[in-house]
Amino acid sequence: MRRYRYLALLVFLALLLVACDPPYEGPQPTLAPEKAGFYEIDPLFREFYDQLGGIDTLGPGISERFPYDGLECQFVAAALLVYDANAAEYSRHYLAPIGLRMDIAEPPVPQPERNDVRYVNGHIVHPIFLALYEQLGGVRYVGQPLTELHYNPNQRRYEQYFENVGFYILEDESPPVVRLLSYGAWLCAENCQPKLPSNAIPEIPYRAAPEFAEAVARLDPRFTGFAISEAYLTPDGYLEQVFESVVLLSDPNQPGRVFLRPITERLGLLPEPLVVPSNVPDMYFYPIRDDSQGYNISQGFMDYIASHGGQEVSGQPIGERRLLRDNVYRQCFQNLCLEEHLNPPDFMPAIRPSQLGFDYRNLSRQSVYPNPLGQPTQPQDSSAAAPGSSPEQSSAQAASQQAVDQYGPTPTVEIYTDPQSAGLISIQVWESFPNVASDQNQEIVVSVYTNNIPQSGVEPDIVVTLPDGTTRTYYMYPTGEDGQTRLVLEPITAQSGTLIPYEVCIFFPGGQKLCVKDSFLIW
Repeated sequence: MRRYRYLALLVFLALLLVACDPPYEGPQPTLAPEKAGFYEIDPLFREFYDQLGGIDTLGPGISERFPYDGLECQFVAAALLVYDANAAEYSRHYLAPIGLRMDIAEPPVPQPERNDVRYVNGHIVHPIFLALYEQLGGVRYVGQPLTELHYNPNQRRYEQYFENVGFYILEDESPPVVRLLSYGAWLCAENCQPKLPSNAIPEIPYRAAPEFAEAVARLDPRFTGFAISEAYLTPDGYLEQVFESVVLLSDPNQPGRVFLRPITERLGLLPEPLVVPSNVPDMYFYPIRDDSQGYNISQGFMDYIASHGGQEVSGQPIGERRLLRDNVYRQCFQNLCLEEHLNPPDFMPAIRPSQLGFDYRNLSRQSVYPNPLGQPTQPQDSSAAAPGSSPEQSSAQAASQQAVDQYGPTPTVEIYTDPQSAGLISIQVWESFPNVASDQNQEIVVSVYTNNIPQSGVEPDIVVTLPDGTTRTYYMYPTGEDGQTRLVLEPITAQSGTLIPYEVCIFFPGGQKLCVKDSFLIW
């Protein structure tokens, strides 16, 4: 019953603070002499405040004491102090659970095998925060942990949220100093007008949509990271939500089925030339073309992928392990990138995903295809460079082929010309897999070039003909700066040997369209 009373208090405070400034009727505040612009801690809270570390831990007072429904309250930078005169003497003072109002609770993580790790309510109290956690009285005053440790790239800090207070350290500070997030300032907002460091204010992430909650728990919240967008419907008909490290998709027609969006190429991380096995100890060779060409993956990355869903989650590698910056190596896959930190802080794992979700979220998406060529003519035969074909056409075909000849099968290419401007538009289409099983996803990749230059902002449609003769239409994301866009098809149930035709089209103002036909095999 006490927790519900706390929640009622927070709802009241939120409404009260929006409506009033100051949040109650009474005398003007008394400024603290040592912190001009802040408030004195009321005598009712002074002993409790000092017991928890005073101004060095909780920060200064940012409101006067004010009453609510028999309770007395006062905001400090890091918390909301509450006094209940009707409670038992040992529990009259407490901190309000502001963290519950943030609605950021993550799914629980597995209990670690180590006995020296503090595991509370399904979460690990991170060792770097443990000393301050215990100094503050543990669960009694800090509350239950709500999340795991996260890195916040905007504020360059590592943080963990609990019910009543939150902890953080700054990335560039050595040795690291553990501080409390400004929960009180976050809830009080402009009504308290605190002059506090901005890097202490909580940045509340989005909540994982119900369609993705089970997948996040299964993959591990430390792997996906916080949700950093709302869930939304995409042009290809999927429900999508962006997380710090990955992008999750759900098919509304198949509830419960969740997979990852291939995002690395959309972010400009293009496939590298294939290599041969390195024969280096602790390196696994992943074949892409035959058994002799592919990429080498470190055993550490292989173990990490295996413990977080396997290749189905990561996708195929698109390059070798490379030095990203001092003592940090990175290797990218179709759906994510992994980093290995050779000298990580004691409180961080050596291997973890890159936070590509922030870049993906910030991608600009154009809704109109820019058509600089005017009305296209009928397509030329592009099965080969025919005798007498123009140098521009041959060059466009060569450029198109070069863009993909190191990755995947040879694409189907169509080239269109505008005789008035001598402009060329090249459309190429290929599949990630030459054939797939009836329970396997196929991925279609489309690339568009204008005069040998990748064309961004193109929104292709795909029409797939199913074995029963019906068709299914998909709408792809706009092409990126590299001229590419891709779409993962759901599995198609069919007998082995069934050919699945499909057609990719792009549209011009006025209704004209250019199309490329291709197919893949169910095997």
